[in-house]
Amino acid sequence: MLFLLLLGSALAGGGSLPWRSLNSAGDWTTGAAMQPAPPCPALTLPPDWEVRASVLADVTGDGTPECVLAVWRPWRDWHTARWNPRPTPIQGNRDARGRSSHVAVLRPLGGGRYREVWVGSALFQPVATLTVLPGGTLATLETTYAAPGAPAHALSLWHWTGFGFRLDRRVPTLAREVQPDAQGRPAVR
Repeated sequence: MLFLLLLGSALAGGGSLPWRSLNSAGDWTTGAAMQPAPPCPALTLPPDWEVRASVLADVTGDGTPECVLAVWRPWRDWHTARWNPRPTPIQGNRDARGRSSHVAVLRPLGGGRYREVWVGSALFQPVATLTVLPGGTLATLETTYAAPGAPAHALSLWHWTGFGFRLDRRVPTLAREVQPDAQGRPAVR
């Protein structure tokens, strides 16, 4: 019972939990020192984008770092929806204010300018925060549209496919932060 009280207090901002790392067997272990990824340079983004997390890393594997962002913006349906009378699969992917969560991959060009590499559709599981592990694996903490400010309920690991990301693994967890640990594994607290 005391652990649950401490956990609730820490997640509410009343303390901090220790880092836990996910090993290759899928078990959580006590985490080591964190290796935070560098932040993105300042970019001139659309005014309706709310950036919740950003990291500068080579997520596409082309040897050049990109800005990888967790973005909330006003929900928009797919452009192809105008040709199809059936609802698209992303109809419910938004919060009560009509905002949806997206992952964006942008190539910084200097002076606040960027080239859009990829911006995903409205996510089914909104991203609370993200990082990129060594080797280019995107690690996200997922929350819900009903309670986007609540602690994340899952850690998800993704790999770039050439156009978007493929889900490699989703692990239940309760966390607010994700970083690579000293061994390059995902670590949360």
